[in-house]
Amino acid sequence: MKLKISAFKEPKHLGVVSCVSWNNTEDVFSCGDDHQLLKWNVASNECVVVATFPEDFFPTCMNLFPKSGGPKHQLDVILIATADGRFHIINNNGRIEKSVVAHQGACLVAQWSPDGAGLLTGGEDGLVKIWSRNGLLRSTVIQSDLPCYGVAWSPDSGSILYSKGNFLIIKHLNSNSKITKWKAHEGVIVCVAWNANKTLIISGSEDGYSKIWDSYGQQISVSVKHDQPITSVSWSPACDMFVIGSFNLIRLCNANGWSHSMDRPSTGSIYSLGWSSDGTQVAAACANGNVLFAHVIDREYTWKNFACTQTGRKVVTVKDIMADQSDQLDYPDRVIQIALGFNHLVVTTVKQCFIHKLTSWNTPVTFDLKDGTVSLILLAEKCICIIERSGISVYSYMGRLLASPRYGSRPETISRSTVTLGPDTLALVDQTNTKTIHVFDLPTGLIVRSSSDNTVTKVTHKMTVSDISLSQTGPINDRQLALLDYNRDLYVVTVKDPKPKFTKLGSQVLSIKWSPETDLLVGLRANSVVAWCCPKAKQPDWLTLTTITKEIIDPGRNPALISIDEGIAVICRGNGSLFHISLAVLPEKLLKHLSVNQWQEALQLCRTVEDETLWACLAILAWQYNQLQVAEEAFCSIRQYYQVSYIQHLRSSIPEKLPSDEVAAL
Repeated sequence: MKLKISAFKEPKHLGVVSCVSWNNTEDVFSCGDDHQLLKWNVASNECVVVATFPEDFFPTCMNLFPKSGGPKHQLDVILIATADGRFHIINNNGRIEKSVVAHQGACLVAQWSPDGAGLLTGGEDGLVKIWSRNGLLRSTVIQSDLPCYGVAWSPDSGSILYSKGNFLIIKHLNSNSKITKWKAHEGVIVCVAWNANKTLIISGSEDGYSKIWDSYGQQISVSVKHDQPITSVSWSPACDMFVIGSFNLIRLCNANGWSHSMDRPSTGSIYSLGWSSDGTQVAAACANGNVLFAHVIDREYTWKNFACTQTGRKVVTVKDIMADQSDQLDYPDRVIQIALGFNHLVVTTVKQCFIHKLTSWNTPVTFDLKDGTVSLILLAEKCICIIERSGISVYSYMGRLLASPRYGSRPETISRSTVTLGPDTLALVDQTNTKTIHVFDLPTGLIVRSSSDNTVTKVTHKMTVSDISLSQTGPINDRQLALLDYNRDLYVVTVKDPKPKFTKLGSQVLSIKWSPETDLLVGLRANSVVAWCCPKAKQPDWLTLTTITKEIIDPGRNPALISIDEGIAVICRGNGSLFHISLAVLPEKLLKHLSVNQWQEALQLCRTVEDETLWACLAILAWQYNQLQVAEEAFCSIRQYYQVSYIQHLRSSIPEKLPSDEVAAL
């Protein structure tokens, strides 16, 4: 993955460009020391002067009103802070609606709240103030003796992050909670950004480092030392990557901090960075008067023997590695999101969604999108989930709309870790109460139910939930949800139980994945990878017998689990490199036999291999599904003789088969 950078041959600004902001996926506003507000169109490569401001108008920061907040008539307003201590509310035609004296000295930061209810400003006088949407002062929340160069809202508009010298501080507005303060850098902090799913913060400093933090002040990652101060940082809307700007440098990084690409344009310092709402384009304000535009290309996706790469703005290349065949897919509009899996390739452009079967590239299923600003695509065996700014939609692979689950918060801020899709279920972490998970039942037949008919189950954990994942096989009543909480403890719960019970499987787990074909759950720790072959096992000793652990050599900082295929785990090291580890190939094969009730084949596999873990898996699952004869032999092979005696007692006293739920109760 890298940035493809383009710029106009001649700078359109006559001085330093201090700020940029996207109006939509095609239009960008920029403002600089030449007192001009320019509007750039990326599609047509046109630039027009919107307004020319007075000679004493020197902008320091610009922010457009959030598209999802407030009345529609107020969506087209621009907030600009200037060096004379004022902030200005300007309409899209360049007319100044209101100017307010906010600070003594320069007004360094001005930002609308994510919900559009107000705005904040930070100044050279060390004050941070909150104002109403119309520019009336509500409160002065911060009084500092040092300039506030970096200030940011939390995604829920309930807290403020600001810098004070080399310290970062979080102040909660609506509670009496103590402030969170920590030393973040050795030099003055110049810029900060808080991502939309409220878990990660990035800071840039004069010491040349950019660092990632969680909202409790714990360091997640630190960059290499750059030659010059970090002057700007910005998260992508999906929060899966970010960009940093410095002198003659722009770097694209993964959310864990490792670098995708680095470019060194001759632009001087990059003072401002902005992402388009679809997360595919970046605009940069440069000291030499240029505005740079960058498009994210070379995004790679793999599934089994297929590899998919976006090679251009409208071009996707798909390669079958086994057959050594390559196909190039051209689209009428710019490609936004790509997803590959479950024998399908799904591509969304700014207007449409294309669903390709891996066996037939030239006849895709096509349908129009509601909004066009797609932030995330999730795939399951029977359905697709597309998350747009206008809402969440679930489609079949034939392009039929199955459901539109209602979600109260802003859908575009949903991250991949807080949403998961199963073959018949969609689960979402509540953004207002991160201990609660909403589980939506999805229609799987031809009859499509309305949104109000969808059954919603609420599952509440005792701690903040940071990551969730739904199992991909079995009936809906057996659907399992795996979750990681803030302490990195792993729990599994059957969401359709009348009284859901959380079973703890392990601790210090960094990421989790279910196998797409069985109920095999894999978790990644700092130095090992763990497979739980029977997460439904209720007894601790049974869980121990069916758990496989393998050590990892030098995984690096913040490794991530990418996928599970045929019992082989794909892991991304801290430096971005991928490696495969054979973890549970035979248990995966055993679980495939049991998923289609091939008990004799499973028994033959265990007799051939003579592995204790395989016998334990067979014993537990045979017991749960009332296969007493198979369970007896399996328990005997793992020396669980008390269980063998109990099964023999059952078989002798009750000759007919018991229902599985009664056996489980016994």
